[in-house]
Amino acid sequence: MKSSSRSKDFSKLFRNSPKELYSEKFYDAMDVNSEDLNNYNETCNEIYVNDHKDKMILICEKYLRFLDKSASWSGVSSFYDISLLLNYWIYDKLSRIYGDNNTDAINLGFGALQGKWSTYDSIIRDRSYYEKCRPDPKKVNHKDWENRKKLHDYFVDFDIIFGQGRVFNNLCEVYYKKIKEMIPVCTYFEEKCSPSGTYSCPDHYSKCKEKNLETALKELPCYHTLKAREVSNLEGDFTDQPPRPAERTQDSADGPSAKSHTHLDSVDSGIQTKVTNSVLGAAPVLLTATMLYRVPGFAGSVEAEQIV
Repeated sequence: MKSSSRSKDFSKLFRNSPKELYSEKFYDAMDVNSEDLNNYNETCNEIYVNDHKDKMILICEKYLRFLDKSASWSGVSSFYDISLLLNYWIYDKLSRIYGDNNTDAINLGFGALQGKWSTYDSIIRDRSYYEKCRPDPKKVNHKDWENRKKLHDYFVDFDIIFGQGRVFNNLCEVYYKKIKEMIPVCTYFEEKCSPSGTYSCPDHYSKCKEKNLETALKELPCYHTLKAREVSNLEGDFTDQPPRPAERTQDSADGPSAKSHTHLDSVDSGIQTKVTNSVLGAAPVLLTATMLYRVPGFAGSVEAEQIV
């Protein structure tokens, strides 16, 4: 839970965020539990949802705070579409509450917030930024919404990442991680958008084509340091793993494996010895019986039958 803070407008929350990237600062500011959330408690207590009303009340309060106090911040957001950032924030919160696949509950949550938007304040409703603040699930409700959110955040942060990434060493690791995160996302949309079809390609996919992310990564001053750290961590993870079953049989001659083989050999040898002894022991018996069969006068012998 974000720490409590006094708030007069959203721009203050935005500026006070410790995050570096615009998208992260926005989401961080939206999450702050400022004291003025109590101003919206009465309105949000009347929100109509089927489940998790307590969590929806908090989302409603934070949404109305933004709606009420973002006018002074509108100039900061003129470089990108604030409505997408806001709707992605809402969708992310609702999906965490109801689950990604529970589309009906998510849409119901959006509908409840739309009701608050349409009836909140007739005075500010005519302001230019008000329409941009309308909750609209159609903008963000896609099966791959998480990748689309990452792509839009990347678009918002693009100039900071590539404008300052090679200048400020203290922020280099932040930009390094962001670029690495975007490589598989851009690859994903490249595969989706390349063939012509029914797939709705995101508007900001072009940002993936503006920069070769692998090259941009290597141009960062911290690249070699962080790359070496990743390799070291990977090697450490590998050496810490126990040997695989196939490797455990490669013991020395005096080890457990050798003892096991010796035991098996001795068992096999014992079995062979018993079998041999049984066969050899049976041989004299058979031989004796044969000889008696041929002894004259012995009952049952051939000669005895002839004498009789």
